[in-house]
Amino acid sequence: MLSLTSGTELQRFRRGRLPRLAVAAMLLVPLLYGALYLWAFWNPTAHLDAMPVALVNADAGADRDGTRLTAGQDLTDTLTDGAALDWVVTDAASAAAGVRDGDFYFAVTIPTDFSADLASAGGDDPTAAQIDVTYNDANSFIGTTLGRTAMDHVRDAVAATAGEEAADQVLVGLGSARDGMLRAADGAVSLRDASEQLGAGAQQVAHGATDAHDGAVQLASGAAALDAGVTQVSVGASQLASGTSRLADGAGSAAASSASLAAGTRQVADGVHAAVQQVDALAGQLPALTGGLTQVTAYLSARASAGDADAAALLAGLAGTDLPSAGAVATMTDQLDALDDGAERAAGGAQSLSTGLGTLADSSSDLAGGASTLATGAQQAADGADSLVAGTDSLATGTATLADGAARVADGTGQLGGGAQQLADGLTDGATQIPDDSDAQRTARADALATPVAIEDEDVAPAASLGEGFAPLFIPLALFVGGLITWLLLRPLPTRALATPASGWRVALAGYLPSLVIGAGQVLLLLGVVGFGLGLSVGHPAGTIAFLLLVAATFLAVQQMLLAVLGSAAGKVATIALLMLQITSASGTYPVETTPAFFQAIHPVLPMTYAVEGLRDLITGTPDARLWQAVAYLVGLAVASLAVTAWKAGRLRTWTVARLHPALSI
Repeated sequence: MLSLTSGTELQRFRRGRLPRLAVAAMLLVPLLYGALYLWAFWNPTAHLDAMPVALVNADAGADRDGTRLTAGQDLTDTLTDGAALDWVVTDAASAAAGVRDGDFYFAVTIPTDFSADLASAGGDDPTAAQIDVTYNDANSFIGTTLGRTAMDHVRDAVAATAGEEAADQVLVGLGSARDGMLRAADGAVSLRDASEQLGAGAQQVAHGATDAHDGAVQLASGAAALDAGVTQVSVGASQLASGTSRLADGAGSAAASSASLAAGTRQVADGVHAAVQQVDALAGQLPALTGGLTQVTAYLSARASAGDADAAALLAGLAGTDLPSAGAVATMTDQLDALDDGAERAAGGAQSLSTGLGTLADSSSDLAGGASTLATGAQQAADGADSLVAGTDSLATGTATLADGAARVADGTGQLGGGAQQLADGLTDGATQIPDDSDAQRTARADALATPVAIEDEDVAPAASLGEGFAPLFIPLALFVGGLITWLLLRPLPTRALATPASGWRVALAGYLPSLVIGAGQVLLLLGVVGFGLGLSVGHPAGTIAFLLLVAATFLAVQQMLLAVLGSAAGKVATIALLMLQITSASGTYPVETTPAFFQAIHPVLPMTYAVEGLRDLITGTPDARLWQAVAYLVGLAVASLAVTAWKAGRLRTWTVARLHPALSI
């Protein structure tokens, strides 16, 4: 009964040309879908030489060590000779217009200072060289992506070349540095010897500075005493100036008075001399005067006796008068002569005194001026003595610092000698550690420094091309689309089978087995064309065929279930929706970890996820546990889908108005 039902479902397509074309369509649609996609994306990077790309060389070149460097032209020749892209050498304006208008996918410009920047790597102002690239995603986003990848390789090649040249210059410099370090080591030895001599001299300076400090301390003490004495001298000089000024004034007054005194003493001397002459004359007249006085006395006595009162009064007046004797007169004369001589000498002395006081007045004036100058100088000396005291204090402090510094210099020079020896040893050791390379060794070392890390690829499961990388996605995708086309033409649950008393399982299989035959044909046809036509290399051919048959069987079972449960229209919409979800979450292109969280969440429950993983293992020839996990999941999903379809088939034995007149039919 089952076989008749299944055969009847396929026999419907044997009547007439159109049903036979429908069968051919069911077989060829997956082939067209999968094979055409894989053919288009099989190995696009192998044909990049057909992509027109503008190349502008604006490099002006540079001079390096007397050699002309034309790195821009060298790079242009390398790119055009390599033919990795369809390089079109042009000018900047044409390149910009071509990228803007779509004549070029992108433009590469080698700037004016390209060579100069490369040459600067070994100079004092190293500057990284750059290459300017202009993209236009409006021409092709994938073209831009491929262009960026190609320019990464160009950049790495240029960087390696520039690094090799710079490293070569550095190694040449290191060779020179090695010679210089050896010479510096010799100089350090000489420096050590000189430092020893300097240390001895510094010790002497330290001793001398100590002695100078002691002397400076004594000098400071003496300067302090000098300052005190000069201060006293200044005070005394001021007093002297004041006294001599008063002396000059007094001497002037005395000189003026002494002149009057000299005139007076002269008059006295003249008066004495005249008196002496008169006394001498009087002495000659004294005897006669004595005799006359005796006569007068006698006469007055007689008159007084006669009662003459006047005579008595005169006589009384003469009674106390004794005339000098001749001896007394002679003595007086001698005394007056002596007085005359003294007066004469006094007059001469007074004259001399007047003259001396005049001279004293003049001299005291000069003395007063000198004393004033002395006072001013003494004040200046006092100020200088103060400065001397301050200076000697600073000198004492400075010599103490000098002595301490000289002692430190002496200690430091000893350390300098030890450091110079260490420097000499270190320079010698450092020079021996710098390689003394030959030209060939330097070239090899420059190569190693320019590319210090080489990447050695080891692919555990390599894909030969981009097409082989996409095949695990496109082949299951083609089979899922093939199943969709199959169920457009085949009935998920045959009507005749539903009209029989067969079980739900038999009804489900009656619809499923014919689709499975078509699915097997799709698998064999697709693998044949992809394998022989496109050259897909499969690591495990038999395993790949068996696995793809399982994939097709699972997809057909799931689609049959959706159509049976949801109906023709809703089931087809659900099948297309499931296709879209699987394309975005099966991790066939980008790793699922790079997709949004929603796609990561549904990734583990969709059948295409396991179809992609299992097919990757089989195509690359390295099956692992993921393959068996995929097989188990797909088998379980296929059985579960058939079970649901069988359950639904049992319920569909009862016809309803909705089944007879569906609201939507596709």
